[in-house]
Amino acid sequence: SLIRRRLRATELRFEMHATSVKGKTDIAIAFLKGAANKEHLDFVRKRLDDLKTDGLTMTDKSLEEFLFKQGFHPMPFVRYTERADICAAHLLEGHIAIIVDTSPSVILVPVTLVHHLQHAEEYRQAPLIGTFIRGVRFIGTFFSLVMLPFWYLLSTKSEFVPEAIKYIGPNEWGEVPLFVQLILADVGIEILRMAAIHTPTPLSTAMGLVAAIVIGQVAIDVGLFSSEVVLYVAVSAILTFAIPSFELSITTKVFRDFLLVSVALVGAPGFFLAFAFIYYYLCSLKPMNVPYLWPFTPFF
Repeated sequence: SLIRRRLRATELRFEMHATSVKGKTDIAIAFLKGAANKEHLDFVRKRLDDLKTDGLTMTDKSLEEFLFKQGFHPMPFVRYTERADICAAHLLEGHIAIIVDTSPSVILVPVTLVHHLQHAEEYRQAPLIGTFIRGVRFIGTFFSLVMLPFWYLLSTKSEFVPEAIKYIGPNEWGEVPLFVQLILADVGIEILRMAAIHTPTPLSTAMGLVAAIVIGQVAIDVGLFSSEVVLYVAVSAILTFAIPSFELSITTKVFRDFLLVSVALVGAPGFFLAFAFIYYYLCSLKPMNVPYLWPFTPFF
């Protein structure tokens, strides 16, 4: 009903499907007739008709696994939203919304990497400001992926560092190897994030400040971490939090650790080979036959 209030077009369609053997979960496919791709609609309908399971107790997340059979692919193939205006905007662009009964969020397909980097904030600004905000987010996402591995590369291979930026690299290496420091700090921030989620709201802010300031400073004082490691890991974490899609932010962390391990094993060639592998992997993805890096690759 919230979508219908925003789109009163006669072309708006809702198709009901009853899935799961015991749960009898209702699923609705929402699309705009004439805008949605028929092949995409047939794909979703066929997957829903072939779905045989006892119940969709985890609602739309369970349905995503059945729709795309994602396996070990780390990239998110769907976009989730809890806002009716975002859903209506995607329907006008030819996307398909999949609504699962009892779920507060809606699945949007097909999507690309660019859709995961969109946010409603950009559309509430003037065109120049919105474009600037999106550009900053794209730059931040790129640096969240490469900054930490590239800094580690320059720190361990000082012969590659130009004289003008010789200050890059830790002044004090500490007792723990630099690679281990980076992995421990990166994993530690992820654990801190999970702990904050499960901490009661009045305590979560205080716990985050204590962990970030006190524990970080003590780790530097005892020689476990160098100050530069804490700085660059914290900046990388902040850049990751700027990604609107939670699923994409977690994937970025996985790829970042993959780059770190490649640099630790092979050095400079490992960084560029791993980055090329990630780029090739993203270019090869075509969920629902839509290039994942469109409109950059292919460029149209």
